[in-house]
Amino acid sequence: MLSKKERECRERVLRGTAVFAEMSAETEAVLGALEETDFSAGETIVDAENYGSFRGLGVLLSGKACVYGKGSDKHILLNRLGASDVFGAATVFFSEREAVSTVCAQTKCRILFIERNVLETIIRNDFAVASAYIAFLSERIFFLNRKITGFTAKRADAALAGYLLRAADENGELSVNMSRIASSLDIGRTTLYRAVDMLKLEGAIAHDGKKMRILDRSLLERKIKPRNAK
Repeated sequence: MLSKKERECRERVLRGTAVFAEMSAETEAVLGALEETDFSAGETIVDAENYGSFRGLGVLLSGKACVYGKGSDKHILLNRLGASDVFGAATVFFSEREAVSTVCAQTKCRILFIERNVLETIIRNDFAVASAYIAFLSERIFFLNRKITGFTAKRADAALAGYLLRAADENGELSVNMSRIASSLDIGRTTLYRAVDMLKLEGAIAHDGKKMRILDRSLLERKIKPRNAK
């Protein structure tokens, strides 16, 4: 059983999420009765193997985690998670029986898993959560559309810009493997090097051996923005 201090800490984290920020006292009580699960750094939280045993929403109470695309042998980074971030929202009510992404603990993590039947009860009884859940999914659709734009950009510099925005850490830095990037973007290495040189000349990035650093994030974002967008 959680102590009063631990319950208050959990409530603060949950109210920091996009989904449960305005939850009712009843919802708070339901979530307060759920058990937490700890994961060590490097441990897989959700993937295709354990997805069948869990269908619901995950809330990161503490620590950091990374979300990779399905078939993550190429380690395509989709998102980074921190405290108060949620995952699994798009697949809770999805008929697919395999995970669409893999979530791995980057540091020691504490996760609150909310099973589908519990979430259904909350959504049915708490309009604030239901509304926030729909808004959250809408934002994710917009977010993923931008990701797709980066993945499918016809120009190599735009595709590379999208990759850098996805993969860079909080400081805008990342270690790079040119062969892996070329494979991820489905372009040749020569084309990739040209794109790197172009972004360097434009002052968008710095490239030193196996390290890259984003210098102008807004420029990279303009690269992946659809031409007809205002």
